[in-house]
Amino acid sequence: MSNRKEEYLTFLKELIALPSVSAKHEKLPETAALLGQALEKLGGQVEIDDSYFAPLVIAHFNSNQADAKNLIIYNHYDVQPAEPFNLWDQDPWTLTEKDGHLIGRGVDDDKGNITARFTALAEYLDENDGQLPVNITFLIEGSEETASQHLDDYLAKHPELKADLIIWESGNKDDQGQIELGGGNKGIVTFDVTAKTAGIDLHSSLATVVDSAAWRLSQGLATLFDPKTGRIQVPDFYEDVIAPNQREKDLVAALPGTKEEFIKGHQITAPLLTDKRGDDWKEALYFEPSINIEGISSGYEDQGVKTVLPAEATAKLEARLVPGMDPDKTLKQIQDYLADQGFSDLTVTKTLGQPGYRSDMSDSEIKKVIDLAKDFYPGEPVVSPTSPGTGPMAYVNNAIKAPIISLGVGYQGALDHAPNENIRLTDYEDNIKFVKLIIGSYANH
Repeated sequence: MSNRKEEYLTFLKELIALPSVSAKHEKLPETAALLGQALEKLGGQVEIDDSYFAPLVIAHFNSNQADAKNLIIYNHYDVQPAEPFNLWDQDPWTLTEKDGHLIGRGVDDDKGNITARFTALAEYLDENDGQLPVNITFLIEGSEETASQHLDDYLAKHPELKADLIIWESGNKDDQGQIELGGGNKGIVTFDVTAKTAGIDLHSSLATVVDSAAWRLSQGLATLFDPKTGRIQVPDFYEDVIAPNQREKDLVAALPGTKEEFIKGHQITAPLLTDKRGDDWKEALYFEPSINIEGISSGYEDQGVKTVLPAEATAKLEARLVPGMDPDKTLKQIQDYLADQGFSDLTVTKTLGQPGYRSDMSDSEIKKVIDLAKDFYPGEPVVSPTSPGTGPMAYVNNAIKAPIISLGVGYQGALDHAPNENIRLTDYEDNIKFVKLIIGSYANH
């Protein structure tokens, strides 16, 4: 292993040791400062903008070529909480190497991707007399796991940021070992819905005459869906959806995996919603919006029996959005629909929101990366125009107006957001080589 790889694996240990949990506002300035120091040591012109609770790290590495193109590398340094700790096989904040894997909270999402890219740049500079064929800017935020709060505000403060291509923060190898290259993600709006039917919890004998908050809430939520088709009944919910073009449909249709494998792999026991309406499950997964109930709380939930009529009930919901949909407009549609259905007493409170984005995978800069992947990795790369998950691509594209492609160090067993999050060292090292290859490709532009 090269000295640079060893150097940045040691740095990865330092990053993992900082529990930079944006949901708790923990260790965010400290992590940004550590990244800034490493980028300065590498020769970057570093700015840490701490205007908001999660500082933004910007580092410029300039080429001496007058006509050099501009490459932005986006990452995030915040992580999900590590709880429940008892499900980890080791301390989540200590990077552990075991059986060819690196284990720790954030090692895939997203700190391992950060250090792999640092390593690639450092090795490229070492091997090319410190010269770059492309201007490289690192853009590293600290609130991605909490809907990238204030990222759009930060970007508005930095109109100097420009790019011909943006390399996004993460990506996987699939079960067959093929590299996945993605070009988009869904948006989201998360919200709480609360019902309150009395000032205090009541004796359940009063249920003959008093409505329970739990009933009231569940009845209101049930109006959102058509039980026969599984489609969302909110008027105009789908009206702003930008439909996929034929190339995008073809790319998703070509993604590996059958419906049967999907059902088995996720241990699904209920019928798929798409089976109810005869739709293609892959198209729905990648191109349709959704409403999901994340959790419901009400009344007595401990052991045994307590005969209580709950006075209050709360549900946490999310709507996954596709390009064209606005988080605030979508939430207003849901709120208005509940009121029209006779549930104006339910309180709807927004918690987070961001729009969705889909790359044009036929863009010449993106096609160049795909062609490089075909030459570098064994087997055909898996190319997707979007993903079912959520991220802030729309904010970055709206501000910088450049195509985006994602690639990373992960694999199907990485366990992002779960206990024992991990990556394989072989994938990590492959990613370093591939990022170096991307940098070097600009020497011939």
